[in-house]
Amino acid sequence: MKASRPDRDRRVLHAGLALMLAGLAGCGDADPPLVIAEERASPAEPRLEAEMTESILAHYRRQRTAHPERPIPRFNQPKTLACPAAMLRVPELPEQLARGLFARPGEYPATLRFANATRQDDREPDLRGLSIRVEDVPGASGVDGTPGRQDFLLNSHPVLFAGTPEDFHAFVEAVTGERMWWYFLTHPRSLWIAWRARGQPNSLLNMTFWSTTPYRYGKGEAVKYAVRPCDDDTSPAEAPAGDGDPDFLRHAMAERLSEGSACLALQVQFQQDPERMPIEDASVAWDETRSPFHTVARLTLPAQRVEDPAALSRCEGMAFNPWNGHPDHRPLGGINRVRRGIYEAVGALRTEHHASLVSPGEAGRHPTGGSP
Repeated sequence: MKASRPDRDRRVLHAGLALMLAGLAGCGDADPPLVIAEERASPAEPRLEAEMTESILAHYRRQRTAHPERPIPRFNQPKTLACPAAMLRVPELPEQLARGLFARPGEYPATLRFANATRQDDREPDLRGLSIRVEDVPGASGVDGTPGRQDFLLNSHPVLFAGTPEDFHAFVEAVTGERMWWYFLTHPRSLWIAWRARGQPNSLLNMTFWSTTPYRYGKGEAVKYAVRPCDDDTSPAEAPAGDGDPDFLRHAMAERLSEGSACLALQVQFQQDPERMPIEDASVAWDETRSPFHTVARLTLPAQRVEDPAALSRCEGMAFNPWNGHPDHRPLGGINRVRRGIYEAVGALRTEHHASLVSPGEAGRHPTGGSP
């Protein structure tokens, strides 16, 4: 029997109401708006971290087997350019900036490692890295429990080409499987970022380096770090080296620091917009016009011999981890979360192997930590 038109109309109305109510119920499942310094982790991260750790460890073990008499090159930033000593000086700061390491004026010994990301020849375009180890910081500690240790890891480009744990995992699997080309073929945005990140500087001490990943800055705040020359540093810039010198960046720094000191400013940039300045994607730059950088400390590099073979050897024995630090500067975001375990495991392997290559007395002077 055919339904009457009023019955059909009622059924359509009831169906429409049911769909509308279902839609309203679904709205309750949507993620709430992001707030400043908020993290949202993927449930896949533990698996991705474990797989990457094992892939890199296997890669390192193959290198150790092939060349047991050599230090194991880092997975990233393999060429040490220089490892100068420095003093980090924190001035009196306004309340907003006075957090953690920077809460009160003080001076702390530091070691800086400058490196090439992929190339052994300084003349080739490449990304450059800067890792900073600050010692004797009250309240800070390393992932291995070493007290007073605060690390900062920075690159010469403001963003990473692999900005999420998923992209990082795909890149690591491609590299350890000797198929890096496949990663960039399947990740064209990453290829574009990596291409733009390459540079040919004349001086490591006249560059800007960025942390690329975010960090807590006290309670309820997030920042990214930068290191750039001090505004009042009048030291002369290094002259371009001759075309035939594959180590010209090291030699240029050695010449400059043999004649006098240099100054670098450590700066912070506050997250102002949780959507446009994301915590969970390190491939997105935070707009400096919307949130400018503020200087929180100065790194003074005194005159010294950065080409000393013993200093370079000690640098190879060092390992850095963004999780070495003060709780007020805890790392944020997926890239930092997966880096903790990876850097701890592979850094331990590297430093253990390096210690076996040097005399017991020299090995005891090598700082350790966790970093590939």
